[in-house]
Amino acid sequence: MSSSVPVYKLQAFPRHEPNALFYMTRLEKLVQEFKGIDKPHSHTFYLVMWITHGSGTHTIDFKTYPVAAHQLYFLTPGQVHSWQLSADIEGFNLFFEANFFRSRFGSRLFQYPFYHSHQHQPLLDVASSPGLFQDLFRYAWQEYDAHLPNRSEVFLSFVHLILETASRLYTEQRPIVDTNLYDRIRQYEELLERQFLTVREVGQYAEQMNLTPNYLNHICKKVLAKTASQLLHERQVIEAQRLLTHTGQSIKEIGFQLSFEDPSYFVRFFKKHTRQTPAEFRQALLA
Repeated sequence: MSSSVPVYKLQAFPRHEPNALFYMTRLEKLVQEFKGIDKPHSHTFYLVMWITHGSGTHTIDFKTYPVAAHQLYFLTPGQVHSWQLSADIEGFNLFFEANFFRSRFGSRLFQYPFYHSHQHQPLLDVASSPGLFQDLFRYAWQEYDAHLPNRSEVFLSFVHLILETASRLYTEQRPIVDTNLYDRIRQYEELLERQFLTVREVGQYAEQMNLTPNYLNHICKKVLAKTASQLLHERQVIEAQRLLTHTGQSIKEIGFQLSFEDPSYFVRFFKKHTRQTPAEFRQALLA
């Protein structure tokens, strides 16, 4: 079992330019050049991956998706992923730092349904309009590779076009019940991401959002058919699974890291939500 999951920065990738806040490469070239990229790892940056050819599987935070042509994958900083890709895989990987996008588009980055959410799939099937995305990625690659004047500004425009076009299609495929309620869900998820290790009561999140706990619960049920507590517990479980999988910490140590003062309560909590004890989950990884 590895001591920890690698966390890659942009600077780790072949031919990355010093101080650049963005990076793009052909997927087939990345697979060949970056050893260990197929093993579980996370990033400090955002990722968009476009599959044009090939097959395999892509696992993101313990959910595995079948890889096929005309798919887009989106990863938020901190998410753990790995893949098993066929030898004939083709596509593009586009990476960018938050500040690169936010320099022009502010908080828009946090509003895309495929980023910053454990409740929405980080995958979009675009078989209905592959030509559009193929053109967008091809033009983005040409701009990235050409090193022309104002390259950073033009490349950012392509990133924006790709994300906005994807967001439209994503919303068409998964209609949002109410945009105001959806914004509240995203606010709750952002608070969870920052505070789930230390803030363990739904009421404390509701207070930060100027809502009553009952109304926060109502929003979660209406939009996601889950309670506010379920969202909190699911985030805690994902973190427990990450630590059990990618560190050598004991179950007791992991429980303490997740703010469970009683190790036996942590075991009961984990089993309630996964139907396995932490020890059984870890043992299954070795099978």
